[in-house]
Amino acid sequence: MDFIVAASNLLANIYHIPQTKDYTYIADEVAKIQVTKFEPKSGVTIHENDEQLRLDNERQKNLNAMRKNGQGGNDSEVDQLLNRLPNIDEVRGIKIKPQEFEKDDDTNFHMDYIAATANLRAENYEIQIAERSKIKRIAGNIIPAIATTTAMVTGLVCLEVYKFIQNHKNIESYRNAFVNLALPFFGFSEPVPPKRQKVY
Repeated sequence: MDFIVAASNLLANIYHIPQTKDYTYIADEVAKIQVTKFEPKSGVTIHENDEQLRLDNERQKNLNAMRKNGQGGNDSEVDQLLNRLPNIDEVRGIKIKPQEFEKDDDTNFHMDYIAATANLRAENYEIQIAERSKIKRIAGNIIPAIATTTAMVTGLVCLEVYKFIQNHKNIESYRNAFVNLALPFFGFSEPVPPKRQKVY
C-alpha cells in the first residue's frame, strides 16, 4: 500500500494531477481494479539445449535476410517499433513536470517511494527489510554517485549498444573503457575476442 500511495502521488505530481494522501480512498480505488490472470504467450519457444538455440538463431538470421531482400514479411522491426509509438497529436498537449530528488522533504513522496520499493524488493528476495531512516541515509550517499560515475558509465555503455544495434560485426569497432574520475583518467582499448570452448 505504501508503494501504491507513493508511486501514484509521484505520477500525479509529474502530470499536474492533484495529489491525495487519503489511504482509505486509495485502498478503495485499488480494490476496484481487476488484474487479468497471467497467461504465458503462445508461440514462445524455450530452448532446452544449445543446439535448439543455434538452430533457432540460424532460422531467425535467414528470416531477417529474406526481409532485407523484400521477402517473407512487409514490416521491418524498425517499422513495428515506430507503429507502437503514440501519434504526436495524442501527446502534444501533455505537460510533464520533472522531479528533482530531495530526500529531506517528507511531503514530496520521494523517500516514501524509495523505501517502499526497496522493502518490496527485500521481501521478494528474502533480504532483511530496512527502516526508512536507514534507507534515507543510503539514498543520500548514492545520489552523488548516480550523478557522476554511474551516469558516465551508462553513457559509455549506450555508445556500445548503438554499435550493437547498428549490427557491427568486427570486434575492433567496440571499445572497453577504463575510467578513474579521481585522477582523472579515461582509457579505451579494443576488447579481446571471447574464449571459445567446445563442450561435448
